[in-house]
Amino acid sequence: MIKQLDEAISRLRELPEDRQQAAAVLLLDFLEHGEDIVLTAEQVAEIERRLAEDDIATDEEVRRVFERIK
Repeated sequence: MIKQLDEAISRLRELPEDRQQAAAVLLLDFLEHGEDIVLTAEQVAEIERRLAEDDIATDEEVRRVFERIK
C-alpha cells in the first residue's frame, strides 16, 4: 500500500462513524465505477447550488489543495 493511501486510511479511522460510512460509500463507488462515476440528479443539484454561492475557492486555493494531495 502506498504511504498516501495508508495515511488516508489512518485519518479515516479517526473520524466519527457517520463520516467513515460516507467515505466508505464514496470509495466503494469509485472502485466499482472507476473513472466512470455518474452523479445523481441530487448530487448535480447540490454542486450547482454550491457553485452559485459566493464562497467558492479561488483557482489558487484549489491548486494548493491539489499540490498537497499529489
